[in-house]
Amino acid sequence: MDIITTLLKCLKGKRLISSVEKAKEEVLTEKIELKKAEDLFIRDAITGLGTILKEDLENHYYITTVKVGLFGNVQTHAIIMRDEQDAEIAVYAHEGIIKQNLAEKSIEKLKKVLC
Repeated sequence: MDIITTLLKCLKGKRLISSVEKAKEEVLTEKIELKKAEDLFIRDAITGLGTILKEDLENHYYITTVKVGLFGNVQTHAIIMRDEQDAEIAVYAHEGIIKQNLAEKSIEKLKKVLC
């Protein structure tokens, strides 16, 4: 199962989205190089950014919320999947009528703490 499907199935299970296929359009992905290639490093780094929704140490991924916006009042959902020294990040952000680039801001926030 790919990273986007893993994220969206978890969000659908928590009833945060209604359709996996419709939500795929709003997901942004990026590959990064980690500062440390450890699962516990990832957990410690993302703890202050939001709430960890799911942790899978066998498959090396975390699903978490990331608070963005001027006052941290908007939540996006992200998955960080580690593969050796690299990681892939996928962020789901439901944008309204006015585009705020929430997914890009979330990825930048995650890159600051992970790279």
